Amino acid sequence: MTSRTFFVISGIVLIVGGILALLLPFAASVTVALIVGWSFVFAGAVHIVGAFRDRDSRVWSGIFGLLEVALGLSFILNPLTGLVSLTVLLGVLFFVSGAMQLYLAFARRTADSTWMLALSGAVSVALALLIAFNLLSASATVPGVLLGIELISTGVAFLMLRPRRLAQLREDLDKDHSHA
Repeated sequence: MTSRTFFVISGIVLIVGGILALLLPFAASVTVALIVGWSFVFAGAVHIVGAFRDRDSRVWSGIFGLLEVALGLSFILNPLTGLVSLTVLLGVLFFVSGAMQLYLAFARRTADSTWMLALSGAVSVALALLIAFNLLSASATVPGVLLGIELISTGVAFLMLRPRRLAQLREDLDKDHSHA
């Protein structure tokens, strides 16, 4: 299989997955919570194993690893609570990002096109407030919708990739050197 074929197949699979996530945001949100949970469990296991190998920070690595495993298990055993935690985190990130963009737009108000930065900041703050005032309903959909958008944008990027062959690169380099 060529790399181009791999990118096309991967892009199509990602786009289909993204569309499914947008059509079924609750199922996608629960999936996100489970993926985050398992990620914490595996990361915690790595830290615990590392604690036995590292003499200097053995206690801290062990404690951190146990906390990661506990957090991961809480997401896996109760993904709905994990969804609320993830959504609160997303809301905080949106708010901080939006506030920073608004600050930068105000600080650079004399520069061209700062209105786009201000608009982006206002949208981020508005999304954060929407999440905050509708936390339970947002928890059921926001992580899944964001996953869907991410999968679709990555899938489109994969479809747009045009890997060049090494021979083409050498040919282009030779042309550039002959013109110089």
